[in-house]
Order: sequence, then C-alpha cells, then structure tokens
Amino acid sequence: MPGVVEPEPGPAPASADETPPSEIPVDDTPPRAYVVFNQNVDIDIDFAEKRVQGRSDILIVPIVDVSEVFIDARQCDIDVSQITVSNCEVEASYQDPCELMRTPPHFQWGASQWAIRKHRMQALLHHKRKEVSALDHDLKCCTPLNGSIRVKLPSVSEVLQKNKDSQKSDQQDLLLHSDGTIGGYRIRIPFKLKNVYDGLHFVGVDEADTRYPHVYTRHSVEPGTASAIFPCIDDPGSRNSWKISITCPRTLGDAFRRPLASQQQSKSVGALNGSRKRKHGEEEPRRRHIALTEEDKMLDMTVVCSGYLTGEVVNKDDETKKTMTFEVDRNKAAKHIGFAVGPFEHVDLWSEFRTEEDDNKLGSNAVKVHGYCLPGRADEVRNACCALVTAMDHFVLTFGRYPFESYKVCFVDDMVQETTPLCAFSLCSTRLLYPSDIIGFEIPTTRNLVYSLASQWFGLNIVPNTKKDIWLVVGIAWFLTYHFMKSLCGNNQFRFWMKSRADQLVQIDIKRPSLQELGEQLHLGSFEVEYMNLKAPLVLFILDRRLSKSSSSTGISKIISRMVTKANTSGQASDEVLMADAFRRACEKAGNQRLEQFWNQWVIGSGCPRFDVYQRFNKKRLCVEMTIRQVQDSVYAQTRALDKNDFWRLVMEENHAVYAGDMQQSFTGPMTIRIHEADGTPYEHIVEIREDAAKSVKFEIPYNTKYKRLKRNRRQRERAMIASSSARGNDDGHRELYYLGDVMQLPDEMEEWDFRDWDEETEAKMDQESYEWIRMDADFEWICEMKTNLPAYMYASQLQQDRDVVAQQDSMLFLHRSFFVTGPHPLISTILARTLLDRRYFHGIRDMAASELPHHAAKEHVNWIGLRHLLMVFQHFFCHPGSYTPLPNDFSDRRQYLVRSAIPSAVARVRGEDGKCPKEARMFLLKQLQANDNTTNVFSDQTYICVLINALATCLIPKETAKKEDKPPDSMSFAFGDADEDEIMAEPVDTEPDEFRGLAIEEIERYRRMDEYFPSYQNCFTVAALDAFCKLMKAKVIPIDPIMFAQYLQDRTYDLVRIKACESMVELGFLSRPSFLQFFLLLASTDPSPFVRNRLFEVFCRGLGAIALGEDEHLDKQSSRKQGPEQLAENDIVVVEADDEIIEARKKAKARKENLSVALAALKDETTDNETMKAAIWEALDSPVMTIAERINMLEVCSVLFEDEQSLLLRFKYPSYWTVTRGEKSRHKCMVTFKQHFRTKPRKPYAMQPVPPKPEPKRTITLNLNRSTSVSAAKPSTPSTVQPVPAPAVTPVSKPSDIVTATKPAVPSSKQTSAPKEKTRAPRIPAEKQPGAQGPKEKAEKVIVKKEKQSATAVAPRGSTPSVSLEKPKAEVHKDSISVQTPVRPTIEIPPPESKTAIPKVNGTGKLAPPKPPKSLKRASTESDNPRPTKLVKLNTSRIPRGELQRIRTLTKPSLPVTVKFRQWNKLRRSNSNKSQAGSIRATPKHRKPDDTRSVIRSPRPSAAPSSPVGKLFDSALITSSPTVLSSTQILATPKSITSQSTTQLLSQPTSSGKPRKPLPEMRKPLPSAAPSTNPAPSKQQQQQQPASSASPPAAKGPTKLIIKLKPPTAGL
Repeated sequence: MPGVVEPEPGPAPASADETPPSEIPVDDTPPRAYVVFNQNVDIDIDFAEKRVQGRSDILIVPIVDVSEVFIDARQCDIDVSQITVSNCEVEASYQDPCELMRTPPHFQWGASQWAIRKHRMQALLHHKRKEVSALDHDLKCCTPLNGSIRVKLPSVSEVLQKNKDSQKSDQQDLLLHSDGTIGGYRIRIPFKLKNVYDGLHFVGVDEADTRYPHVYTRHSVEPGTASAIFPCIDDPGSRNSWKISITCPRTLGDAFRRPLASQQQSKSVGALNGSRKRKHGEEEPRRRHIALTEEDKMLDMTVVCSGYLTGEVVNKDDETKKTMTFEVDRNKAAKHIGFAVGPFEHVDLWSEFRTEEDDNKLGSNAVKVHGYCLPGRADEVRNACCALVTAMDHFVLTFGRYPFESYKVCFVDDMVQETTPLCAFSLCSTRLLYPSDIIGFEIPTTRNLVYSLASQWFGLNIVPNTKKDIWLVVGIAWFLTYHFMKSLCGNNQFRFWMKSRADQLVQIDIKRPSLQELGEQLHLGSFEVEYMNLKAPLVLFILDRRLSKSSSSTGISKIISRMVTKANTSGQASDEVLMADAFRRACEKAGNQRLEQFWNQWVIGSGCPRFDVYQRFNKKRLCVEMTIRQVQDSVYAQTRALDKNDFWRLVMEENHAVYAGDMQQSFTGPMTIRIHEADGTPYEHIVEIREDAAKSVKFEIPYNTKYKRLKRNRRQRERAMIASSSARGNDDGHRELYYLGDVMQLPDEMEEWDFRDWDEETEAKMDQESYEWIRMDADFEWICEMKTNLPAYMYASQLQQDRDVVAQQDSMLFLHRSFFVTGPHPLISTILARTLLDRRYFHGIRDMAASELPHHAAKEHVNWIGLRHLLMVFQHFFCHPGSYTPLPNDFSDRRQYLVRSAIPSAVARVRGEDGKCPKEARMFLLKQLQANDNTTNVFSDQTYICVLINALATCLIPKETAKKEDKPPDSMSFAFGDADEDEIMAEPVDTEPDEFRGLAIEEIERYRRMDEYFPSYQNCFTVAALDAFCKLMKAKVIPIDPIMFAQYLQDRTYDLVRIKACESMVELGFLSRPSFLQFFLLLASTDPSPFVRNRLFEVFCRGLGAIALGEDEHLDKQSSRKQGPEQLAENDIVVVEADDEIIEARKKAKARKENLSVALAALKDETTDNETMKAAIWEALDSPVMTIAERINMLEVCSVLFEDEQSLLLRFKYPSYWTVTRGEKSRHKCMVTFKQHFRTKPRKPYAMQPVPPKPEPKRTITLNLNRSTSVSAAKPSTPSTVQPVPAPAVTPVSKPSDIVTATKPAVPSSKQTSAPKEKTRAPRIPAEKQPGAQGPKEKAEKVIVKKEKQSATAVAPRGSTPSVSLEKPKAEVHKDSISVQTPVRPTIEIPPPESKTAIPKVNGTGKLAPPKPPKSLKRASTESDNPRPTKLVKLNTSRIPRGELQRIRTLTKPSLPVTVKFRQWNKLRRSNSNKSQAGSIRATPKHRKPDDTRSVIRSPRPSAAPSSPVGKLFDSALITSSPTVLSSTQILATPKSITSQSTTQLLSQPTSSGKPRKPLPEMRKPLPSAAPSTNPAPSKQQQQQQPASSASPPAAKGPTKLIIKLKPPTAGL
C-alpha cells in the first residue's frame, strides 16, 4: 500500500539560481567528565567466515560523580545483557549508527531523495563541535564520537559487595582501594563483527581471490574507524595505555581447515537434539574453500601489531589457534592502534643494513627495524627499505631517541594510502615494492617510507593540541623527512625539490584556506591533505632559513631536538602535546626576533607574494636603484579557468563553505639581494620589505667596484686559452672555476652544432653594464614569484656562472617566460643545448633545458634549430656515431638515464606550422623503440620503453590550435576558371603520415601483446599502451574502439590496468552511455579492493568535471558547420554574417569553463533527467562493501547532480490471514489444507468519514448589502444615486476571462416571491491580478465589494444589469460563490439548498410535527445618511465542487484569470450579445420589451485555467450528486422559465442533515427601480467622457417591478 510521506518541516529551500552550502551538522554534546585510564582488547579472527569476535575492557576514571558513561561502537553485534561494570551486571543500551545506512524494506526512494538519506545518516557525518584540547583530554574529560553504547554505572556499595572476595591483584586492577573507595570502573563489553566493511579489510579469503589471505586495519583522518573494530572511546585527544591480544590460526592451513566427517556428523546430531536452529532470513553458514598447496598450508600466521610483543601462546582449547599479546605502555589514542594478521615473512632490516661500527656508535639508542611482507617478496622489501635503517640512525643522532622499543613495517595489498603510520608500526602498500633491476622508483618510495618513520616522533609520540595545530605536526614530520633526503641525495637535489615545490605552491595557493584553518577541512578529501603536505614543510623551510641567519641560531633543528628530548624524558603528558603558539615562542627565543608578522602572513593568512622588480644603475651616485612591487592582488582578482582535475575539490569546498584565507596585500620580511659586480665578486645586501600603502618599496644599494668589468672579447680569448690548456692535459681546475656550459667552444664545433653567439650590439651593451647579474632572494627565504627587468644576457650569465641550483632554476624559468615574448631564438637554443651537453649541471636543470628546446624548434625564422640540437645531443651521448641507432643500454649512471628519458619526450612535442610533428622527429622516435637493446644492461629497460611508447603516441597527435585553424571539411571552397583541372588533380598525396601511423601503432601493439606473455613490472607496458591508445582516440587519430579497453575490465586483471582501462573509457566520453555508466558504477561500488574503488571514484569525478566544463562539446566545429556563409557581392567583398545563437553558445561555453556555479548548473541540466544514472548511483549506495566515507561521497555526488525531493513513497505489505480446509478424513488421519490470503479490504465497514485533503484557508468576501442590489421586493423604495468610487490603475476590464470568485449572500425566504420585482443594477467586479495566489495551498485574498448609495444625478449604464444564478453546492459544505464576469453583467451565483430531505420531528402527541417555515429576509434600513455599510455579511467559500467546472472547461477555451479591484463602474461598455448566462437568474424590468437586448450582455462562461482562483477552489472540493438539485448546467439547458414560486420552493428545500437551511434575517428593504429611459444607450466614448457625478436622473415612471426568470433544466445532465 504505497503512500506519500511528507518530510518534517524545515527551512524554506533556496531558489534554483542559488546553491546554498550544505551546513555541517552541529554537535553540541558536552564533554564527558571521565577519562580512560587503560584498555584491554581481546580479538579472535576467523578467516574462513570473515568474522571477528572479542571483548573490550575499558577502565574509566570519573572526574566527577557520573551515573552513566558513553562508549563508541559501530557495525558491532553487542549483547547488552553481557556488559558488566567491575563484575556487576548493569543496565546498558546500544544503538548501532550504521543501521541508518541500510534501506528500510518499506522505503521506495531514489537518487532524488538523497537529502532524506543523508538526514538519516546524520549521526555518521562530520559534525562541527566544540573542540577540547588534548591537554584537557588527559586531565578533565573525553569526547566520545557517537556514544552509541550507554552504560549505567553501579553504586560503590554494589561494586564493593561484588568484589569483596576477589584477589588483591584483581582489586588493584579494578582500582579498588583498601579504604572502601573506588578509583574507577572497568567496563567489559563483548562484541562480534560480521560482514565487516569499515575498519578491517580481508584479502584473499574469497574463492576468486588467489592472493595470500591476510587482514589488516584501515584508518582515516577523521575518527570512526577504530570504533568500527572494537568498542572504545574513539577520540583523537583521549590517550591511554593498551594491551591487545589477538587470536588467529597457527598456520594458513588451519585458517581454512575443513572439519572432519565425524565432527560434521556430531554437529548434525546435536542440531537434531535441540541446538539453535537458523532463524528466518539468517544466512546459511558456508565454509569458503580456498585452494592451497601443501607448502602454503604450512605457512605460519603472524600478527604485526602496535606496541611490543609480550607473549605468544597456543590456545589450550584449540591447538590450531594461537594468541599473541602486545602492549603499548605510552598513552596513545585509539586511532593509532592497528594490526595485520597473515602469513608474513620477517625481514631483519637492522642487521642487514646497519654496520657494526654504527651499532657501537648508537649503543643503547640503536633501534631494531623489522620488515614484514607476503611470501616471496622479501627481496623487494630489502630494495625498498634499504635506506630505512639509515634514516632511523640519522633521526636518532640528529633529533633524539626513538620513543618506542622497535619499529615495524608491514606491506599489505589493496591499501588506499601509500603508508599509514601507527604506534611503533606502519602499514605500507605493496605498490611501493620493486625488484632490484627496476629503476626510477627509489626516490619517491624512500621519501614515503621515511615520512612514515618521521611520523613516529611527530604525529604518534608528539600530537597536536587542537586541529589548528595539525599543520605543525605534519610540517615537522616532512621537515625531518627532507632533512634526511638532503643527506642522502645531496644539497642540489634538496634545493631543487624545495624550489620546484615552492613554484607549485605559488600557482595553486589562490583562494585556498590558510594552514591554521586547514585542519578543520581534512575530512573533505585527500586533496586537502596533499595541500597541507605541500605547504606546511615549505613554510617551516623558509622559517628555518630566516632563523639560521641569526648568529646564535642553528635553525629549527635544535628546537625540534629539544622538544623530542623533553617528550622522551619528562614523562608528563603536556610535553607530548604540541601547540603552535608554544612553538612560535621557542622560535622567537632561538632567533631573537619577533615572528608575529611571519605567522600572520604564512600561517593565519593565505596566498603567496608575487614581486615585480625594477632596477637601474645610477652612475652619478654609484648605486643601484631598485623598486620592488607586490602584485599578488591582480592575480587574485583574475578569473582562472576551471580544471576537471580540481572540479571535485571546488565542489566540496563550495558545498561545505570552505572559505579562502585573507589575502595578504603586502608580505613583509627580510630579503637578501646579491649583486655580482664587474670584477665577479658577489656582494650581498639585506633589505627589509615593509608594509606600504602603495605596495611598493624603493632601495638604493651601494656599488663597490671602482672599474668596469672585463671586455667580452677578452673573455673569449680566455675561453680559447682554457680550451687549449685542457687539450694539452694541463687541466689545473681553472675550467670548472670559470663557468658552466662552456662546451663546444671551438669554431669547428660551433659550426657543426650551429651554435650562435651574441651579436656586436649585444656585446656593446654587455660591456657597458656595471654588474654581471643581480640575484633576488639569494638565501631562498621567500615562497614567491619573482619577475625582474634584467636583460636576457644577465640571466645567461647567472645560468653559467652561479653554482646555486636555485639560481640556475630561476634562469631556466626566465628563458621559459621569454619565449612567449620574443618567440624562438637561435641564441637561446644554443644556451639550452650547451646546458644539456654539460654533465656538471644538475640533472634537473638539464631536464628543464631539454623540455624547453621544443619551443625553439620551429621552421620559420630558426629553421628547426631546437630539434637539431635535441637530436644531436642524443646522438652525441647515446647513439652510434653518424646515425640515430642507439647504443646498448647502460643505466649505471642514473643522471644520464634521466636525461636520456627526457630527450625523447621533448622531441615528441616539436610541432611545425601545420601543427604536426616533422618527419625527422617521428622517425627518430620509432627508431629508438625498434632498435632498443638491453642485452648488456644490468637494469631493466621497462620504464624507459614506457617513456618511448608515450613519446611515440604524442608525436602522432596534432596541435590543438592548428586543428582549429584548419578549414572545416564542409566549408566552402572557391575555384576559378583560370586554373587547369588536370594540374589540380595531378597534385600528389603524401601517404607517409598514414604509413608511419600504422608502423607506430603496430610497435605499441607489439609491446602490449608482449606483456601478456612476459608480464612487466606492474604491467607497465599495458598501462602505457592503453594510455597511448586513449590519447590517439581522443585526438581522432585512430577510430575509437571501446573493446580495446573493455577487455581489461575483468576481475582478475591487475588493479592498475583495470583503473587505466576505466579511466580511458571515461576520458573518451563513454560515461554518457547508459550501459557503460551502469557497469562503471557497479564496478566502483562492488570491487573488493578499496584502492580500486577510491581510484574509480576519482575517475568518476573527473568525468563529471569534463561534462560540467563541456569538454565533449565542439562548439567551434559545430559553429563552422552551422554558419553557412552568406555572400553579398558589394564591391567584391564577401560578408559572412554570424549567428547570434552560436555567439551565445560560445559565451555559455566560456562561462562554464570559468564559473563554477554555471558549470554545476550545466551539469545538473544534463544529468537531472538521466534515470539510468539515478538508478545506478542509488544501487551503488546499497553496496555491502562500501565504507561510510564512500557512501557519504556518493551522496555528495547526488547533491550535485539531482534536485532533492522532500517526499517519500512507503510501501507496506497487506495484512495476511490463513484459511484451513479439511479434506478427506480417514480412520487415523485427516487431511487439512492451509492457504494464505492477503486482506485488501476491511472486514467490516467503519462509520468514519474519509480523510479529507489538506484543508485550505477559508476565503471570506465581505459584501455591503446596503442599497445597491436586492433579490427581494417587499417594499417600494425611492430612487437613489450611486456614489462614484475612485478608480485605481488596473488592467483593462474588457478581457472576457477576468473573473472574481466570492461568496454569495444568504438565500432569500419564500415570502419574498410575492413581493413586487424590481430592476437592479450592479457594477461588474473585475478580477484583480494577485501573483501571490498562484498555488492551490496559498491563502486566498479577501475581496471586499462595497455598494454605496446610488447618486440622484447619476444614470447607470444599461449594460450593467446584474444576473443572479443558481449553482449546485457540495452536500456537506454550506459555502457558495459569487462569480462576476467582466464582459457581462456582474453575476451572483447562488447555489440551491441541499438535496437531501429533512427528517421530520415527532411532537408530544406522537405525530410528525410540520416543518417550520423559513423566516423572511430582513433588510437594513436605507434611511441612514452614513456612507459606510450598516450590515456586513461574511460568507465562507473554501470549497466549491470540481466536477461542474471540469464540464464547463470542455465547452470553452481555458484562459488565465486576472484578479483586479475595479472601481470605475460608470465606464463599463455595453455589449450587443444577448446570450443567456449559464445557470443564472435574470432580473429585467417588467415594462421592458423582449426585443430590447442592447443592454444585455451574455457570453459563454469561460473555463478557469489551472492557475485560476476559481479552479483552485474547485480542485479542493468534493463532488456530490442528488436528483433533487439542479446544477448550473441543468439550469442553462432549461427550455422555459421557472416561476418565482417554484424557485422559492426550490431554494427552501432542506439540507442533507434533515434540517432546513436557515436563511439570513430579512433585514433588507427593496431598492427603488429606475424609470425606463427612452434615450438610446450611450456609446462607449460617451460613457468615458461623461463622469458619473454629472449624469442626470431619468424621468420617473413609477416603481419598476423585478421579474426573476429561471431556465428549466435539461434532461440527462
């Protein structure tokens, strides 16, 4: 039985144009006045059933007297009757918040009801609550996450009575003191976990999964995962000691051992003898069958857990199980506790990678480092973790002792993050492992593992005080990581990393939150964590640079060392908590300077400075005048193009009201400026950049050199001398001391390489300069973008003569910016080629030079000089002389390997004027891939081949801008008669590009097939081939073939290959196809790997971003096809007119790429009617493997795609009953048949009215029945005049659809029928337009019609004679309406009384009493001079029958009613129509001739439109029928009139309740009738020109009688 359920009343929704941010739920639960002292957890893991059961003992210490405690638990099955407190049975309750995620069986909802589902899951959402610092957690209180378990504490007497006979050790464990007091309560909670989807992850336990079975804990930034594993106080600030006991199978064979046949038989017998039966709906127990070899069955299961191992025992009851116990003696939060159980191999890293000398040097501080991995991957662990022991020793010697006893790393499958640091233990992904012959993964793998190790000091041992301090803990952990990487990889690599990441931060730190506020937003996604990991260490790096300039300071390294030492030795909880304010004070003390401005700019504020530097040398004053301006506000105000990769981040920040930090108008601080003067000596000058209103500061830097610098020609002679001395073998080191990039200096070499030198004019300028170059921010104290007006040759000198890699990087960035100003130049190509040739440069600078050379590889002006330099450099290092055939691979020099990988990628990006890669470059790349030789190389060439495959695909893709400039295929072409047709047809067609494309695709396909027979590392060949085919298909180079990618979507395919296949299909636009969309969402929601689900969700968000930004719409191509140029021959000029629609479409497309709200609106327009997507997303939300965070993300997607519906359809089962039928009966038995039935009708009728629809507000119309209109003529009356009413500015009243609906006056009594009739005139009432009365549920306005006394000098127009009609009312409701139509005379619709006969009453004699006659209608006195009405009658018209209006609608065309308040009754025009009004009472003068119909206006009644107020009243009424009631349509069809007597009898019929309707009191007197006028009716113009006040009264002819005629009904209506 479906029904619509309205939601709870809430705030009014926002308009469609605005998308209000979703408010974060506010949790105002106060902190609990108790702390956790200790917790013991016992866990028993069943691999075969994927079940966990155990017990959690929590020792609670109340700060004040509390009677109830709250404990967190999720997805747990807890028997509250088994919960005890200090061995006492207590009252407890448990409500699993995860139950709210499941769909109730009677709910019928979809993706449009996402708001209802999100409201149900409100307990699982991120809540905004008052934060309690970590210091207060340790001493004052705790803040449970949900408090789903509520336990009432027993009294002190009960606890003492229960434990009076317990042992002393147990009493101490329960904190029972000898004086009869209690220090705490130990709460014991048994729990079970089944169908775990959050907190734990099982791998290899399914039959289709062939990996080694293991299980490990999952963790997140926000709390909630720990309570999904075992009951605890899931609060990051609540820290306590732990004892974890984990029971698991002894061997892998024991985990999936099948019970013996005898055991199975005994169990079946026991089931028959009364064991528990399986309940209805309960799943049947099924043992998973895992195919294991005999060797695998003997593998020992190992538990790797936080803390240190204290014992390992075999279970006494079951020898196939063992229990391993771990303890954490330091206070740690529940989120830092984790474990992994599986057949792990142990790798003793500390003994293999630590020498005896280092061991003796460290002494007792030497830490044991253990590695654990799945069987067969021990060598890969040694390769990946070779630097981990060295990092441990470096941290111990530099910063302080390791806080724990040992350190363990365990590599498991399907992890989402690369590493997860836990207490004395880190979970790492197996994707970090690599064989010894694979190169290119060493640096990133080592950096991730070292960061996880550094988090043991800051993050695990030292925790942030509040969320605003998280950035500091994360930044210090990364600072320690880069500190070690600097000692491992060198200073150049470290500074190159810092400069590259600083440039990246400058580009993305625009309208982003500050570091301090970022801690509150980490729950939004990994993008916020990555942003914090980028900015936090950079801020600490520049802080360290500024503090290091002080004479007595060693930077923040010393401060960190003091903090570590204090935390390890003091034993106080406050020393293990880090506060940003305390750290700032320590830095101020160490550097002897104030850091308030630094903190406000880089921590509290957001953004990075951008400097424009202008310098000029003043020869008179011998100084350098320098002006530094800050222009970051202009960049902040610019409109940035949206990127689909950042689309989901922008959406989440917009929906959750993540506001950008305050933009800094001016950054302040010291800056070091280094001027290399003429003699080559650098002079450093420290200037202070202060805040200025103009955001500009000026400096005068003194000049020290007293003579000009050396001439350029002398430098060239010295260069030749050095080259000759080097050739003689007398190299004394002066060559390196000169400058870098001085290779190929001889004339023959320069001619061979086509190198260029400075021209004479530039040489003259260089000779006139007073300094070599100026280096801004020489000490790297700023994260900024620096632009200067230095000439290019100064940057060239800086590139060649400055040894700092950051200065060289600045020069390369300047050369990159100069290309967009000057274009390609042979001299710059020469500088870049020499940089690439010189091995003394850092390999990162050489890579930048290689990537910059394609900009200078153009045919025009430079004749492909950049391409020639690239090819010659590669040939010089890696090919046979005189050819492009590569030498056998030799990757022993890693720097040369990186350069070798960079050159093919740069060659592939060379483009000509036609946007295509030249033939020479394409053939070079194909040659390298075909002739690759790795036979003599000790390293694998798999990563290098992937680079060549990517480069080969890139060279086939034409340039985007060139494609747009090409002529469209269907555009017009012009041919002239002078051209020879044979000459045109004889033009040869170049088939070389097509042939090359076939060869390239064949070569890529060869490596893809090779990966199927000889798998590469992580199937990198297949991933590179799929990426190449995706690029080619997207660029329309090859036809789109979805089968190429769909074949890799099977379950047993490697994860990275499946992800790449899905990503390629989404990139090609298959997300718009329903079949693929359903499959993709099914795969993204049901895949057992959380890593795959996470990556596919990111791919899905990028696909939605592409749809929102309109990437699939080729507006330019469509516009070129639609334009259809129109030629206008005027003075031989062709004019093409553009279409406005195309221009508007381009504007919208541009707005979608720049404005997020426009993009979201476009996305919603394209997906709101996509029922396939709605069904697929809603089905994905019910997946049994998705975690809470994944479901919340999917609901966020629904909120972006679909409009929310605040109603819900519920479906319940009909009640059922059983019937029994007795069949054949024998001597000893009887056959009985039972049958189930569903009850769809009630068993007996119930005397109850049906539930009415939602009542509407009553519409009341107040009528002034004083002197203007009357339906009775009891007395003759004197003529009266009509007072003029000022007319407001209203709409024209000549529209036939203007209707006003009002209540009718009371029904007159039967006595009025004998009274003389009187002709009455009433002004028509036009409908007033009211926009507020649009919906049927809105309140109806009150229309007040006031009828004044008629003026003695006014003559009413003849066309204003009123008409009174009868209409069929509703049976139960005594509410009528007055309908006045603008084109006719005002009509008062008076429905007849109810149709049911009255029930006669019995009098005292036992006979029926006659019904009482109705009283006559009284009329108020007309002798009053007061212009205000003497009587107001208020009638209720909230319900009007609907059926009558629906019948009328079929007769006339619907029209939109306009309700106005009309006052100019004297200006009504006449109509020549004499058609009768439907169901009306015609009141005409008795002496008027029947053929005089000029003053009668009749027109068919127009049907009300759906938005009409009349229609709204009819929609809310019920229809009743009675044979004794005449409807308005019946009256309309009556052929002849009804006498007044019959009319009175009809009006006086009793109501449905049996009682006659009580008419209004007779309080009105008959109105005087106007004498008939012999003058013709005035025209419309005369009526408008003649005011009502100047009208003369007509000649009196005695009283006029009023005749009321009713048309008889038509049979059959």
